[in-house]
Amino acid sequence: MLPMRIAIRRARLSEVPRLSRLLGLIWRKTFSGLLSRRAIREVSRRWHSGKHLAGQVLDRECFFGVAEDGRGRILGLTTLRRTGRSCAFMLRLYVRPGCQGAGLGERLLSAGWRACPGLRRMRLEVLSGNPRAIAFYRRHGFRRVGRRREPLGEEALELVVMEKRVPLAQAKPRD
Repeated sequence: MLPMRIAIRRARLSEVPRLSRLLGLIWRKTFSGLLSRRAIREVSRRWHSGKHLAGQVLDRECFFGVAEDGRGRILGLTTLRRTGRSCAFMLRLYVRPGCQGAGLGERLLSAGWRACPGLRRMRLEVLSGNPRAIAFYRRHGFRRVGRRREPLGEEALELVVMEKRVPLAQAKPRD
């Protein structure tokens, strides 16, 4: 059960070490049955390093949002990067183990849309072996538009590319 009071706000540079540890924890818990330890370590080295995350926190074209409870504990996070005036790519959306399935992912997704006024199209990639995530995005209007392989040394991530388009009339920021 999630706490009653959850705020979604921009990540702070001072939180990067915590965010890096949280992403490592989420990847180990979520993907240990799908990926080798080596692949998980490589993902963390590339995408969860302090330098990489700090760059995203400071990037003006990114929205790096965190969901925080009333005690300052980060329960989830999302990162979107604008790829055009009305387009964005979601780099990540993760919820801490034990907090999943209670609507926090939906709140983070909505916060990403609101953080990018005028957004009409969002793309993302999800691990093909993660049916729960694929179903989540389908429920929220995303459809599969392709596949992609991401090399990780001797291994590769098999990714499903998904996209959601919003008609112009609905592209205004919502509360």
